[in-house]
Amino acid sequence: MRAGKSYLAAHPFWSDEDPELTCPRCGTEPQSFQHAILTCPARTWDRDLLLKDVSSLGQDAALWSDPQLIQALGEYITSTKTGFPPDMVSDRHLALSPPL
Repeated sequence: MRAGKSYLAAHPFWSDEDPELTCPRCGTEPQSFQHAILTCPARTWDRDLLLKDVSSLGQDAALWSDPQLIQALGEYITSTKTGFPPDMVSDRHLALSPPL
């Protein structure tokens, strides 16, 4: 995802150079890595739970040198299905409300 090649809507798929840009979860802006991890309103609950200490994805961000933050990012990506191929994510995972 950091390289700009993933299943995020604003990233070209490895075999597709014409990506669909709008975030399928919130529909408000392109689903870039930055949007999916730090700003997507549909992921606020998960972000507040798992990534409350992450404010930057820049090359020098603390995230990339802190094992606990990297683990939290992995948990966030897994729980939100961020960057998973579209056929692996059901509509149930696109809900805007937190899990019960």
